[in-house]
Amino acid sequence: MKKMKILYIVVMILFLLPFGALIMESLRPDTWLYVYTDVKTYRAIATTIIVAVATLALNIAIGTPAASVLARREFRGKRLVELIILLPLIIPSFVTSMGIYFTFIKLGLSETMLGVILIHTVLTLPYYIRSTIVGYGTLGEGYEMMGRIMGANGLKRFFYITLPHIMPAVIAGGSLVIIVSFAQYLNTLIIGGGRIITVPILMFPYISSGDMGAGAVYSFSYITINFLLIFLLERSVKGIYNKKMSGEKIW
Repeated sequence: MKKMKILYIVVMILFLLPFGALIMESLRPDTWLYVYTDVKTYRAIATTIIVAVATLALNIAIGTPAASVLARREFRGKRLVELIILLPLIIPSFVTSMGIYFTFIKLGLSETMLGVILIHTVLTLPYYIRSTIVGYGTLGEGYEMMGRIMGANGLKRFFYITLPHIMPAVIAGGSLVIIVSFAQYLNTLIIGGGRIITVPILMFPYISSGDMGAGAVYSFSYITINFLLIFLLERSVKGIYNKKMSGEKIW
């Protein structure tokens, strides 16, 4: 037991050490004032949130039905489809982004917010689908069949039967989507062409130039917004489910 406690303490120290360095670098009030009196900071935060939320919405809209089919159906070419979905995780993201970038130029999507959202969706969709497939794996088709027999339509079956079962997977997959979307620097720079400025793009020059104070402030902002969006995601999904269970209208 004593060895395990020592191991836990060492792991906690190693985990908290980078945060300690961030805290030390961000203790100067003038650095916070410098960062948060710059209008670029607020624009970058707004852009980062918009891109992450839009990416999450596309993941839910595309990934949830895709995960349902892949988890429950057997069809010719299923393994190939699963491989194609996993390709963004296997192929270096730089290669993926460059290939998509040339296509986006032809479509007029380069250097646009929509283009950045789409590349983030391509890179995060495998995480969401894989997570949601696990959630669907805990749900037998007999549950939904019983709901169909009792007269529940597809929407009611989803909210009353399917969603409660896959909710942990949706929250876990959605959290990964937000985290991965927030962390995109190079891919956002390639597709956005330097015009779509997110927090990582705004933060990187300060860190690379040695201005660790401003970099630490942006890092704290990055972490805080990330956790806030994940918290709101969890509350929103559970809120929708609770309203449906209580018979309230969602909208």
